[in-house]
Amino acid sequence: MSSITVRGLIKKRAEIAGRIQALHEESARLVAALDHIDQTLRLFDPEIDFEDMPVKALPPPNAAFRGEFQRSLLEMLRGTQHWQTTEELAVKVMVQRRMNDADRALRVLTRKRVGHALKRLERKGVTVSRRMGKGSMLSWKITKPDARLEGGWRNGN
Repeated sequence: MSSITVRGLIKKRAEIAGRIQALHEESARLVAALDHIDQTLRLFDPEIDFEDMPVKALPPPNAAFRGEFQRSLLEMLRGTQHWQTTEELAVKVMVQRRMNDADRALRVLTRKRVGHALKRLERKGVTVSRRMGKGSMLSWKITKPDARLEGGWRNGN
């Protein structure tokens, strides 16, 4: 039993060490690129002060433009004629967005987001749901394959 645990921990450690190494390599590439840009800027303005330059904040991970999430779900539903569960669609979303589908908490959060988005589409008459077995899991099907959603800007601006 403990040897299985040790092997699992060694495997997990190797995975994390690999991710750290990849991040260090990417960080080194970004620092080199920033240095090249700084040197080019100094060619045009030798007195430039980089301390006063603004730093652009990155968008939150997995951010989507308005309506993008629902549109991608509609495309997934259009691609097949059979009923798809919320869980199946959540996994497809995670794969599409290159999210870690082994992360249980992230998977639950994604499944909730998918469920809420599909419920909004159901209220618009675009999708329909039915219960799967005795549990609370729903399966979904598209009712209007030609439905188009409006929007495309971030945060409703």
